[in-house]
Amino acid sequence: MPEPTPAAQGLRGSATGRTVHAARVRGRVGHAAFWIVIWALGLTGLLYLLLPTLIIVFASLTAGEYIAFPPQGLSLRWFVRLWELPEVRVSAWRSLLVALGASAVSIGLGVAAAFPLVRSSFRGREALNAFLMSPLILPSLVYGLAALMFVSAVGIPLSIPVLVLSHVAIIVPYVIRTTAASLVLLDPDLEEAARSLGANTWQTFLRVILPNLLPGIATGGAFAFISSFDNLTVSLFLAGPRVETLPIRLFAMINFDLDPAAAAISAVLVVVAFAVVLLAHWALGLSRIVRL
Repeated sequence: MPEPTPAAQGLRGSATGRTVHAARVRGRVGHAAFWIVIWALGLTGLLYLLLPTLIIVFASLTAGEYIAFPPQGLSLRWFVRLWELPEVRVSAWRSLLVALGASAVSIGLGVAAAFPLVRSSFRGREALNAFLMSPLILPSLVYGLAALMFVSAVGIPLSIPVLVLSHVAIIVPYVIRTTAASLVLLDPDLEEAARSLGANTWQTFLRVILPNLLPGIATGGAFAFISSFDNLTVSLFLAGPRVETLPIRLFAMINFDLDPAAAAISAVLVVVAFAVVLLAHWALGLSRIVRL
């Protein structure tokens, strides 16, 4: 069989090169199209989630006498009226106290629970972890009803301490999760170095471990605070007839009247949640923990 001439070999090589180049171009176009679709779907989903929040915030700025979107003019009159309503001020203060108390207890319990879940190996550890994380997937309505039946069965009267402890049960998983993530990232050599320099267990914990865990603890505490401050379902069951939190006050207002002040309360809750998350991100590196 005669060997191909140099001209034929050149033509074949040129054709092969064009084929490879075309395949690379198609690959780049397909890759770009894939990410365009992913970004479009992501932005659409984000807009779908944020649109109701943006609508209620703009509706709270209406100058009219009822909730409407687009708002009938822009005014802060309904935010001023919130301050003039004593029941709103009292319920907001009570929600703040409950959220702060529940967050503080959750931080203490969550940090203590994170250590054995990360550092220890024992039978049933995964089951214990699943049990502690279960409030994240358990419907709040189910938990609220179960907690009400429990306190009624043991004869505990409904009060603010009962409400705080009920909030702790549903928000402590946030602290456990973020603290455990920070603990996994902690270099064990730092602890060994501290002990080799003469630090005892408590000194090592307070001066080495705790400062490195602080971003995770604070991030979990921020999420816990937001979840407690905004909680409605559990509070409806366990707050009692004389203990009204801000979400319960809002629920009562929209039940009886579509007062724009209800939209103003919703906007305040949105601003509080956004401010807490922004503060955690700016001061404590929230994005580092979330990426875990």
